[in-house]
Amino acid sequence: MSFPSVARYIARGLSDTEALLAAVKEDCSEAVAYLHCKAHEAQNAGKPVLWSENPNSKLGKQLIRIHASDAVRPLVQERICHGMELAFVNCCSGQVGGDKKDPAALLRWQIECQAGPVAYADC
Repeated sequence: MSFPSVARYIARGLSDTEALLAAVKEDCSEAVAYLHCKAHEAQNAGKPVLWSENPNSKLGKQLIRIHASDAVRPLVQERICHGMELAFVNCCSGQVGGDKKDPAALLRWQIECQAGPVAYADC
């Protein structure tokens, strides 16, 4: 289960949104802190921030869990990343901030993260 503590928050009577956000913060605390920091970096820089992490690390696995869920990703964008867009490609790269990428840009970025120069498929 991606967010095992959600049942405990639901049992406490929290709304679905509150329960899921609390569970994400608890069960993926490293990724939540990381993405929040990246959001501040993007705000301070005035431009999107790219990141790449080992997908087999504790942080990498948490980042995958957050980005893989169509329910969680927008919640984290809104409540953790100050409304900034999150993008995720391959198994290890992402972006915080900037405009939502168009499909062609996502396709190109995915390829660049699998066949270089950004990353390679054996990451």
